[in-house]
Amino acid sequence: MAEQLTVPQAFALLQLAPDGKRALASQAFDMALAGAVLADLALRGVVSLEDGRVTVTKGAATDDPVLDGVVGTIAASGAPRKAKWWVTRLGKRPLRDDVFGSLVQRGIVVSEQRKALGIFPTTAYPERDGGPESLVRAAIADVLAGRTAPTPFSAAVIGLLDATNTLRRQFGNVDRSLVKDITSGSWAAPAVKAVLDEIQMSVIIGAVAATTAATTASS
Repeated sequence: MAEQLTVPQAFALLQLAPDGKRALASQAFDMALAGAVLADLALRGVVSLEDGRVTVTKGAATDDPVLDGVVGTIAASGAPRKAKWWVTRLGKRPLRDDVFGSLVQRGIVVSEQRKALGIFPTTAYPERDGGPESLVRAAIADVLAGRTAPTPFSAAVIGLLDATNTLRRQFGNVDRSLVKDITSGSWAAPAVKAVLDEIQMSVIIGAVAATTAATTASS
């Protein structure tokens, strides 16, 4: 089943091009992964949002090293913080490496060291087993076509794709009213909705900052 993947694993697989490169820029990808982790934890009931702040529930554990690592980080922070703060704080290269590392460990992708422009070292993750991604794509395509009802898992993944403006790129033309119903309706838990809102805002802010920095550097 597609839901044997975690939400960040599913999102990462959907963002991989056939050559193993990411189809989304690093900053947006990393923040979306952080949001995917929070969304997954919210779906599991491991974290909750109280007054907009992320709180770890007592005795929380997922048995997934990546998710549990984030739970430990949140629990050790000392004070509840807003989802936006955590999206920005966690959305870095180490989380990206951890998520892809978990996919490598499961034998779904392989890690290949390459050089961009023949100079800069980079890592690509071509698929070794396309089955899990195919299951995710089929499940989401069925939901977007109205053939099946969304699950909380598929609603979270669709919300992440929509928040990062990659839903149409991945699945073609979509019914915007249906997408709105999926991401804001009863299928998405309130905590997940709050996380998706924070991802969208963080991605927008990050994109504006990156564009401003590039413009300043070239002027």
